[in-house]
Amino acid sequence: MRKAVLIIAVPLLVLPGLAQSRNCLRVMPIEEITRQSILIARVKVYRVERVRYRGEFNQVAILNPVDVIDGDFTLKNINVLSRSSVRCAEDNYTKEDEMLVFLEPQDSLFHTVNYQYGQFPIVGEIVKGWRDKANKPVDKPYVEVRAEIQAWITSTHTPKPEEQPKPPPVKPPQ
Repeated sequence: MRKAVLIIAVPLLVLPGLAQSRNCLRVMPIEEITRQSILIARVKVYRVERVRYRGEFNQVAILNPVDVIDGDFTLKNINVLSRSSVRCAEDNYTKEDEMLVFLEPQDSLFHTVNYQYGQFPIVGEIVKGWRDKANKPVDKPYVEVRAEIQAWITSTHTPKPEEQPKPPPVKPPQ
């Protein structure tokens, strides 16, 4: 009897895990992440604490900005909520890591835009997992990545020239 229950229970427990897609979060293009971010910076993780924040997040990371590309450059420490309870989110921070992050406000703190797809590890001067125009991961020098981000920021802040309205057609005199 125990074997029969075990034979039935194991597949019922294992199948939902196998059916779950690992790519269940949409990978936003860099242009969209840039538009949604209020703070874009190269940071170093100073400290990581386990917390329980409204059941949504399980970690607070304190980041020290190294280079602020867009946003409040006067910040000395940035408190970021992470380790989200959203399915498939893996937005974790590890002490002493250096990374490029795209952040948006969450109450009086920040959280990473697009979860793990809004943070990019930096090793030396290379940004790991940066996405090209086809939204595929590539490794790219930080200087080039910074220039790309600044170009997107400039294009979103620069108003597009309006087209001159066409004059109405002139009616011939009768």
